Amino acid sequence: MVATPNSSIDGTDNAALPVWLEGKTLNKIEQNKANKDGLAVGAELETFARLGWENIDETDLQLRLKWYGMFWRPKTPGLFMLRLRVPNGVLNSEQLRCIGGVVARYGTNGSADITTRQNIQLRGVLLEDLPDIRSRLSNVGLATIQSGFDNPRNVTGNPLAGIDPQEIVDTRPFTEELQNYLTNNAEGNPEFSNLPRKWNTAVAGSKDNFLLHNDIVFHPVERDGVMGFGVWVGGVLSSQINAYAYPLNAWVKPDEICRMTGAVITLWRDNGERNKRPKGRFRFYLDELGVDAFRAKVEERFGPLTPDPGSVFDATPRSHYGIHPQKQDGLHYAGLHVPVGRLKAEDFQDLADLAERLGAAEVRLTEDQNLILTGITTANLEAFQAEPLLQRFVLDPGHIAAGTVSCTGSTYCSFALTNTKDQALTAAAQLDQELDLPEEIKLHWTGCPNSCGQAYMGAIGLTGTKTKGAEGMVEGYNITIGGSQGADPQIGTLERKNVLATEVQQVLKEILMDKFGAKPKVS
Repeated sequence: MVATPNSSIDGTDNAALPVWLEGKTLNKIEQNKANKDGLAVGAELETFARLGWENIDETDLQLRLKWYGMFWRPKTPGLFMLRLRVPNGVLNSEQLRCIGGVVARYGTNGSADITTRQNIQLRGVLLEDLPDIRSRLSNVGLATIQSGFDNPRNVTGNPLAGIDPQEIVDTRPFTEELQNYLTNNAEGNPEFSNLPRKWNTAVAGSKDNFLLHNDIVFHPVERDGVMGFGVWVGGVLSSQINAYAYPLNAWVKPDEICRMTGAVITLWRDNGERNKRPKGRFRFYLDELGVDAFRAKVEERFGPLTPDPGSVFDATPRSHYGIHPQKQDGLHYAGLHVPVGRLKAEDFQDLADLAERLGAAEVRLTEDQNLILTGITTANLEAFQAEPLLQRFVLDPGHIAAGTVSCTGSTYCSFALTNTKDQALTAAAQLDQELDLPEEIKLHWTGCPNSCGQAYMGAIGLTGTKTKGAEGMVEGYNITIGGSQGADPQIGTLERKNVLATEVQQVLKEILMDKFGAKPKVS
């Protein structure tokens, strides 16, 4: 159906209809968003908590609550997923304890995942607790606003920001500024609360911060003696298209990153696809116009663009595992392996305790779902390495476990076609026992073509599917190889289709031996 000026989707007067929807053909989801913006349920959260999930409007329950980070999960009715915002992936010990306290409320139903956006998702949350949880999170400087669905997602940056010996710029001030801009200081920003699909923003701080899977990326580069940012646009990993970002041939000063983001995002907001939802991602609009034509439109909103003097992602991403010197003399950071990013309530408390006793009272979340502890003095290194917690989250995982990334999987997610987390854990443990590899292998598991596990970025990528087995349709995977990051980034290409989940471990073993130099371990 078509929304006309000053008319709602049901034909009644609605002067508040956003101008960017006027005259557009809207699918059902877009109609629901036009009828009532997701941010509008903020005033109703207390009421929802009193009524219970069984007694609230279905569209509010399953759609609009996502604007406040609360995700209805059909597989666990009444037990919600709550997604936070953690710009740049930085959490202090007080915040860790707060999150752990929330998870602890729910006993065996409670857990949390580190996401591929340097973020945290909580499992098992009850709707009746949401107002109190949001208040507790706010008290420690955390928010959930606009963390899901057709909103700007968590702003990512260099996980070593401020401590990186190879740092060009400290990304933390910029990721914080962008978060505040996109969410109106965590109060909710109606300018960006009704986008055609989700939007990903990132700021690189060093040459090996590979972030080209984002819709907009700022990469530090100096021009005429001024340190600013080259702008890259259009990265996407999805069910319809997988591609890395293009250079826009634009350079902005540090105080222009928000204005540039606004110019780019509103062009797409106003002109992106609103009827065929799979085509709603920004990359489709960018490809339809072409980069040069899009750049001209950006100039109309932003003003004359300064050419990019040559920002490049020309270094292979470093491994963060183990203990490394910080840029500050006498201090070190430690990269810990968190198997498939899953954390329990006690993990948060133990990490907070360790960070306070022997570090800088903070942790960093990485896009490969691991943790970094910062500020460990030389004098404390021996005591740190002797900590029992490092038996749970090791400094030196096997080469397959080290590179394993996994989406939520079918345990919780209704889109997932496979149980990715459990299968990834089992495969990594077994293959590390059986094989010697010359180096870490990036092995990305995603439970469905939406690619939350970023399968096409992996040297080996597994995308969940349903395939024919002996007893009907069963879990399986399509396998891609060749995804890479760094100087010559590549998107993975299809290697095998419809591999049974029960056989995927053996197939991975064969691929690792045939193409990645793996050798059987000698008993």
